[in-house]
Amino acid sequence: MRRTLLALAFATLPGLGGAAALPSAIGAVTVYQDRAVVTRAASSDLAAGEHELVLENLPATLQDNSLQVSARSTGQATLLDVKVRDAYQADAASERVRQLEAQIEKLEARQAALDDEAAVLDNQRELILMMQRGATEPAKDGARLTLDELKAIQALSAETLGTTLAGLRGVAEKRAVLERELAALQAQLGQVRGAAGRRSKTVVLRVDMARSGKLDLALSYAVAGARWTPSYDARLRPADRHVDLGYFGVIRQNTGEDWNNVKLTLSTARPSLGGGAPTLRPWIIDVAAPPPPMPAPAPAPAAVQAEMQPEMQTKRAPRARAMADAQMAAEPAPEAIDVATAQVQNAATSASFQIQNPATLPSDNTAQRVAIASARLPATLQYQSTPALREATYLTAQASNTTAFPFLAGPLNTFLDDAFVASGAMKAVMPGEKLELALGADDGISIKRQLVNRYTESTGFSGSGKRVTYEYKITVKNNKTTQEQVSFKDRLPVSRNEKIVVKLLSPADRDIKREEDGKVAWDWTLEPGKSRETVFKFSVDYPGDIDVSGL
Repeated sequence: MRRTLLALAFATLPGLGGAAALPSAIGAVTVYQDRAVVTRAASSDLAAGEHELVLENLPATLQDNSLQVSARSTGQATLLDVKVRDAYQADAASERVRQLEAQIEKLEARQAALDDEAAVLDNQRELILMMQRGATEPAKDGARLTLDELKAIQALSAETLGTTLAGLRGVAEKRAVLERELAALQAQLGQVRGAAGRRSKTVVLRVDMARSGKLDLALSYAVAGARWTPSYDARLRPADRHVDLGYFGVIRQNTGEDWNNVKLTLSTARPSLGGGAPTLRPWIIDVAAPPPPMPAPAPAPAAVQAEMQPEMQTKRAPRARAMADAQMAAEPAPEAIDVATAQVQNAATSASFQIQNPATLPSDNTAQRVAIASARLPATLQYQSTPALREATYLTAQASNTTAFPFLAGPLNTFLDDAFVASGAMKAVMPGEKLELALGADDGISIKRQLVNRYTESTGFSGSGKRVTYEYKITVKNNKTTQEQVSFKDRLPVSRNEKIVVKLLSPADRDIKREEDGKVAWDWTLEPGKSRETVFKFSVDYPGDIDVSGL
């Protein structure tokens, strides 16, 4: 058995004549974040000699320079060359088009049936109205109906008319639903019948068989119009302190061909970034160009202007040349643009997720979510708060990515047991790194921040200085039956002037953790049903002859 993998040459084909059309099927698809690589398989029993095989109806989004072909044969085959051309199919409809057309025909048949039903009900309504008019307007020689007969006719017609009108309303509601469904299908059909649907690619392979035998072909090519994004479901189980994390891939594809029952792989590689880091260009600085010349004065009268014209031209010539030279010096010389070239990504730089079950994805750009992985992660629960902005505590679960999967950045749905809590976002987390899941506000931990005092006093021997003092009381209570960790933050004013001095008066530095930009953090462990409070007090000193903003 012989396997030949060729670098491909592409050319325009004049015509396929007697070339044999070879059926093929998609077996595997690898989806990236901006494209997909499709692998097709085909096989044929060939006699000895040279053969020209044609694979038709490939998607118009196929990128010619990405096509690769591998061949296996029992007849000592040699793959001579591979060519690609554009093909236009004015009459041939794809399978997706035929399916949509069949669905539209069914809806139109139901719509026609509703029209017939509405016509019958309209006829019944008109008949009832004619009966009412005939009963109230008898013929000249006819006897008038009695009051009881009129009441009987009125009751019968009212009941029948009510049923008829109800039927018309039901028909109208069904018709509105059908019209929405029909509009959606027609929009999909228009999209599929677009330029990419009418145009396709044809691949022609020239094969030489040393003897008769079976030929197995595998084609892989990149197509635009496909992408996948990560999505996560995090379920916190407070009873045993762990997080069930579900990792999903949301796939959309509009490549022009349906993927039916294929082996699906999701890759984190990003081919659009190229294979290497971009090259820095020099950062040029120079003397600024001179300002533009002042506008010319108002033109002189015609007679005077005619006399001054030769002299003005003589004086302006050197100035014009100088200005032209200055503009040429200031204008940068044109530079050659960089041409982006595709590079093969090494497998060590990315991860691939092979989906276990075969997947089917139609080319209609609908979102389809597939499971990538699930993990049970031990978690450390902590309550965080910023009472200066909002008197609420938020539950967070801190865990480690103990799996072999890199978690890419993406949307996150969080649940507390089976109750939906909030929507958020997951940051990129590599294997072994820490991750933090925000699980929403929890009233089980209450926090209050109260301004106890704010006063201004004079300082210094002559009272030339000023001091503003703030005092807050912060109270935290654990209303739960379990011991919990609570972390909350506040802030000190940050001085941008050496004459303005900020001092922390309470609490002591050993009881808090100082962070950048004046942030102060407390980390407490609270027993069940217990509360704890602290005093946050600071002062701001500054000379009395300056005004301070922000206080």
